[in-house]
Amino acid sequence: MPSSDETNSPRPGPRPAPLLTAGMMLAERGIYGMIWVDETLTTVARYGRLVDFVEVGEPLTRELLPLVGLEDEIRALKDSDGRVIELPGIAIVDNKGESPKINISVFWSKDEESFLVVLTRYSSRSDLEVELSRQIRARLMAEAEVMQTSKELAKTNAELARANRDLEEFASIISHDLKAPMRHLRYIVDEIETATEGALSGSAISKLSELRDQSRRMSGMLTSLLEYSSVGRKEEIAEEIDTHGLIHAIIGSMRRTPGFEIEIAGFWPTISTVVAPLDLVLRNLVDNAIKHHDRADGHIRISCADKGDTLLISVEDDGPGIAKDQHAAAFLPFRRLKPGGAEGQGMGLAFVKRWVEAAGGRLDLESDPSLRRGTTMRLQWPKMT
Repeated sequence: MPSSDETNSPRPGPRPAPLLTAGMMLAERGIYGMIWVDETLTTVARYGRLVDFVEVGEPLTRELLPLVGLEDEIRALKDSDGRVIELPGIAIVDNKGESPKINISVFWSKDEESFLVVLTRYSSRSDLEVELSRQIRARLMAEAEVMQTSKELAKTNAELARANRDLEEFASIISHDLKAPMRHLRYIVDEIETATEGALSGSAISKLSELRDQSRRMSGMLTSLLEYSSVGRKEEIAEEIDTHGLIHAIIGSMRRTPGFEIEIAGFWPTISTVVAPLDLVLRNLVDNAIKHHDRADGHIRISCADKGDTLLISVEDDGPGIAKDQHAAAFLPFRRLKPGGAEGQGMGLAFVKRWVEAAGGRLDLESDPSLRRGTTMRLQWPKMT
């Protein structure tokens, strides 16, 4: 839709398509004109000499008296797909005191969310001429809609680019701010070992070593995630990873009660992929299965199958399950399906799904407590070459 301050002069720029050029010429010569009207039936824009008498910002029926009494019918066009109100051969008085006969057609433009009123000069024409004029009008409207859609697409792309820049900056800040306390944590572990040399049991020394390893692992993941968010193509940072070793390392770092079993099954190949997001996704899926279990002697089965271009990884537990009407909510940010249960802010699955989709994968949830206990998360993770 043109803005309200547009004139009838063509804007400078590239030469339009021949049909659009012809349409502009006809509008300039007063053969037809167009008026855009909002849902309150107020004129917001116009184009063409034939509609010079119409004032922008005024009610449509004040400028086009033949439409008085048709307000409800015009508004009803919004809910009637493809319907048109046509008033042929209407005499009106323009701002020059002349009273030409015109045809009035009123449409609802779904893309522009406005009514479009088209005025054409009335003349005795054959059916063939009428049909030709109708086709030209339809083509002009289609080209106008395409131009509007292109503008909206360009605006959306600009907003997405800005959002991506904001996310990259956010990832950089978070990574920088978290890596410093991770380093400091390792220093504290070193100082504890030095201060208590010879006084700690073998178990305590082992726990301190584990704490140091986990801190170093966290720092490495932060660095990898920062690199991942800073590049335009994920293939640029793809690397070979032994998925069998990766899942064993993840399971080895998970805290659980002695009676809790985790089974690793299937074929876990070496693939080329972005490692940090895959580590993050698997870690969260397994951690969720443990945290949200309602028994101390639960069982989790993690299996993998090579499907060519993708890996199909399933994380199955025998916990309480998730009701079917809660499946969609499980992936929403800040949603905890069972308040007062496991610790956390309800961001785990929301982040997981986002990383999976960013990598070009897919994550599905299968669970129905009315039939049996347990939840299965099925992950399709793409390989890279």
